[in-house]
Amino acid sequence: MQQFAGTIFGMPMRRMARLAVIVVSIAVVLTLSIFFLNDQIDRPGFWRVALALLLIMEAAYFAAVAFLVVGIPVLAVLVVRVRGTSRRRLARFLLGSLSLTLGLLAAEAITAVWIRHAGHSTVVPVGGIAPKLRIDRAQMWPPVSLKNVRLPTRFEDPPGDTDIDVVVVGESSAEGVPFNSWLSIGRLVEWKLNQAMPGRRVNVQILAISGSILEHQHRKLADLKRRPDLLIVYCGHNEFSARLSGARDLPYYVDDQEPSGWQMLCEGAESISPVCEMIRRTKEKCRVEIPPSRSGDRDLVDRPAYTAAEYTLLLADFRRRLDAIAAWGQRIGATMILIPPAGNDAGYEPNRSFLPASTTRDRREAFRREFLAARDLEQADPQAAIAAYRALIDREPGFAEAHFRLGALLDAAGETEDSYRHFAAARDSDGFPMRCLVAFQDVYREVATKHGAILVDEQAEFHAVGHRGRLDDEMFQDAMHPSLRGQIALAQATVRELKVRHAFGWPERAPALTIDPKACVAHFRIGPEGWKRVCLWGVHFGNFCEWMRYDPTPRRERRLTYARAYDRLVAGESVEAVNLPNLGIPRPVPVPVATSTASRSTMAAARLHDTTLPTPKRSDHR
Repeated sequence: MQQFAGTIFGMPMRRMARLAVIVVSIAVVLTLSIFFLNDQIDRPGFWRVALALLLIMEAAYFAAVAFLVVGIPVLAVLVVRVRGTSRRRLARFLLGSLSLTLGLLAAEAITAVWIRHAGHSTVVPVGGIAPKLRIDRAQMWPPVSLKNVRLPTRFEDPPGDTDIDVVVVGESSAEGVPFNSWLSIGRLVEWKLNQAMPGRRVNVQILAISGSILEHQHRKLADLKRRPDLLIVYCGHNEFSARLSGARDLPYYVDDQEPSGWQMLCEGAESISPVCEMIRRTKEKCRVEIPPSRSGDRDLVDRPAYTAAEYTLLLADFRRRLDAIAAWGQRIGATMILIPPAGNDAGYEPNRSFLPASTTRDRREAFRREFLAARDLEQADPQAAIAAYRALIDREPGFAEAHFRLGALLDAAGETEDSYRHFAAARDSDGFPMRCLVAFQDVYREVATKHGAILVDEQAEFHAVGHRGRLDDEMFQDAMHPSLRGQIALAQATVRELKVRHAFGWPERAPALTIDPKACVAHFRIGPEGWKRVCLWGVHFGNFCEWMRYDPTPRRERRLTYARAYDRLVAGESVEAVNLPNLGIPRPVPVPVATSTASRSTMAAARLHDTTLPTPKRSDHR
């Protein structure tokens, strides 16, 4: 019997078998190559390879479409005119071209359905809003329905269950980074709850994950099987940086150059081709994971990485989701802890500083010269530099770098409250926000008041216990992740508020609410290897963020400081000898005196808003 006899859809089975072997072999090789690359190169390198493949795919797609648009009419004419063997060959080419066209049309249709579905769940996709979209200022667009996220109201808890189920929602800060191998705010609260109520079991479920946003965490709540007795929401740093690349450049100033021909071609293709739009979004996902170029092409007078429409949509969606989560927690009887994330305001510089969009190139150059002149005065005549920065801020209150440098000078002069406000203003006017903005913090305060949730205001708590009221390296490990002392401060404030409310029948004679740092390090077994890993995290974070701003020098020095600390620990020195404010056993966190959490939060918010915190003006962003 002859093997592979017969045909399938007119194709000999022998040829069909060869084709199947080739396709399977290619699939296997591609899969193995992906795993090999993921194992052999670092994470940014992996995403660079993926970006390169997507750029090739984009060019190939344009070439294929161009060929089909031009080639099919030409082939059709030739098939009609040519005779003989050539005609049959041309007919095959024409049939293959038509089949490819049908395949591309099917891909466009499937992709359009996928994008439409995704548009109902995310208000701003990764990569931002495509230029072809227009936002109605009076309402959110696209309309994101929160009804798509069905949070459970029935759970599998057995009758009479006395366990305390703790659920933590958030991103890397809530996950505990860079201490997440040992502890996090959820684990610290679990430890203290076990001490206060030894007869009850505490179950902690940490939904928080690095790089997440509130939208993703909102969806994860839908999978809960047990009713959370305590729901901690601690999210907000990634709303911009998880969607937008640190290298994103938009035409912002009125005299910006027109886009290149290739950019106009890509934008035009995206306006009519869902596949091109999908390729663009996937490219932007890669760019979010890739550190900015080390070419040093960022300017002192930079431009924002987001548009006013994107800012408005993200803030509105954040408010709706946080409100929906708090309302759900209230409905199911969970004790709600809302923690608006703060940032390392005094110890970490803004990424981008920018002027109003109407500022011409000549005025930007003049402002740059005045700023650099003020910076040159900092060492020789600090008071003159302070006066110069104040004059610049009076004229341009939204320039982040001026606020930051003025804050540093005021702090050195002992004017701590004034410096505190300017540091916060620098963070809040950053053109590429990696730290939670004040407007998003205010959403937490509004929602906590509306739903009677416990507000553990990180900004207020850290301001109350930080050295001279600063939010700096003592309270943070980098730009936004709390240090060990910061995590202890948050957990201590959380259990303090739980006891005030007698949550879970909290006994009056419960142990002291303070967390002893030495006991904490011993309990979670953070040893020399742990501190080495924390140093390596500092190096990693520095590598990623160093070139996001016009002057990478401070971040490079910070990265090298962690590298030197790591080398000293490897050489056998103690972590105390390294003498960094966020390494080793920290000093205890005092309990703030005779002021309620709500009062501290109100006062902290008032202090922040004493300095004009510039929000994006609709006329300043296109």
